[in-house]
Amino acid sequence: MHLLVSRPALVLLGVLTTPVLAPVSHLFADDNAEKSAPKKTVEVGGVLEAVRVKEIKANTEQLSPLKIKRILDHGSMVSRGQALVWFETEPVEKKIKEAKIALRLSRMSLEAAEFAHKQAVANEKIERGKADRTIRQARQRHKNFMSVDRDRQVATAEFEVKKARAALENATEELEQLEQMYKEDDLTEESEEIVLKRAQQAVEIAQFRLEGVEISAERSITQSLPNTVANQEDALVVAEMAHKKALRDFAAAGERRKIEFNKTREGFREDEKKFEELQQERERVMLTSPIDGIVLHGRLTRGRLGDKPSQLAKGSTVAGNQVVMTVVDPHRLQVRVDLSEAHLATVHKGDTCTICFPSMPELMLKGEVSSVALVPYASTKYDCVVKLRGIPKSAGLKPLMTCKLSFEIEHTGTEAKEDAAD
Repeated sequence: MHLLVSRPALVLLGVLTTPVLAPVSHLFADDNAEKSAPKKTVEVGGVLEAVRVKEIKANTEQLSPLKIKRILDHGSMVSRGQALVWFETEPVEKKIKEAKIALRLSRMSLEAAEFAHKQAVANEKIERGKADRTIRQARQRHKNFMSVDRDRQVATAEFEVKKARAALENATEELEQLEQMYKEDDLTEESEEIVLKRAQQAVEIAQFRLEGVEISAERSITQSLPNTVANQEDALVVAEMAHKKALRDFAAAGERRKIEFNKTREGFREDEKKFEELQQERERVMLTSPIDGIVLHGRLTRGRLGDKPSQLAKGSTVAGNQVVMTVVDPHRLQVRVDLSEAHLATVHKGDTCTICFPSMPELMLKGEVSSVALVPYASTKYDCVVKLRGIPKSAGLKPLMTCKLSFEIEHTGTEAKEDAAD
C-alpha cells in the first residue's frame, strides 16, 4: 500500500522540520568556537634570584661600630673561606682592655659584697638572739607580776597595816602598864612624868604611823596596783610589737641584702660575659665567605639591590649586626616576581610561563610558578617565586638580571566580547 502525499503537504512538512534542525547545527558551531577561542597574554616583570644566598655580618654586640680596614670589590667572584672584609683592630683591643679592667673592679666589688653579706648574716643572728631574749624577759616579768608580785604587793600593804597596828597596841599596852606601876611604887612625881610622857608620845607616834600605813595600803591596793597591772600589760604589748617589728626588719634587711648581693653578682657576671664575648668577637675582625659565589655589597631585598649604590669602603663604619655583604651562588637561580592584586586571578601555583631577558633577546626559557603568597608583603604587592626549566649551561645568566614573564590564559566569551568592543 502506498501513501500518497500532495505537494502542498510536503511543503508544510519542510517548514515544520526546519526549525528543529537549525539549533543542532548551531550547537556544533558553538563547540568549535569554544575550542578555537583566542588566548590572552599577561606579562609581569621579575628578577633572577640566587636560591643559595648567604648574608655576611660581624654578628658582634660588644664590638660596634666596626671600622673597615679593607673590603673586596662589589661583584667579585669568591670561593669558600676567602676573606671578604677586614676591620681595624686597635679599637677592638682598646675595648677589650677596658672590659678587662671593669671585670677586675667588678670582681673586687663582688668579693667585698660577699664579705659584707657574711658579716651581716652573723650580726643578724646576734640581734635576733637579743630580740628573742628581750621578749622572753618581758613575758617572764609579766608572768611573775600577774602570778606572784601583784598578790605580794597586796599582802605587803596589808602586812604593813597589821604591823603598824601591832606597834600601836604595844605602845598603848606599855603606857597602861606604866601608869598602873607608877601608882604602886615610890617613884618621884618628876620621874613619873618623864616616863609617862615618853610612853604617851610612843602611842601617839604609833597611832599616827598606823593611820599613814592604812592610807598608803589603801592607795596601793586601790590605785597603784591597778596602774601597775595596766603598765605591765602595756609593757608586754609593746615588747611583743617591738619583737614583731624586729623580726620584720630582719626579714626586710635580709631580703634587701640578698637583692643587693644578687645585683652585684649579676653585674659581675655581665662584665664577665662581656669580656668573654669581646674575646670571641675579636676573632671576627676578618669575615670570610661561607660559599663559592659572587660577593655583593649590602643586603638584597627580594633578590634586588637597593636603589642607591653602596657606600662601603675603607674607613667607613658598620654596626655589629649590619649586613655588610651578600654572597650569592650563581649556579642555582629562580625568578622572584611582584604580583599585583589583579594578577592573582591569572597567576596560580603550578602555572607555566615563558621567560625572556632584555640583556639576552635570543634566550627564552620556560618557568613554573612554585609559590604565590596568600597575603601581600607590602601594600598590594604579592610575592611570587617561579622555577626555571632547562637553563643552558652556556646561557650566562647571573643573579640580579631582570626578565619578563608571559602567561597565556584563554578568553571567556564575555572577555572576548569586551576585547572586541575595545
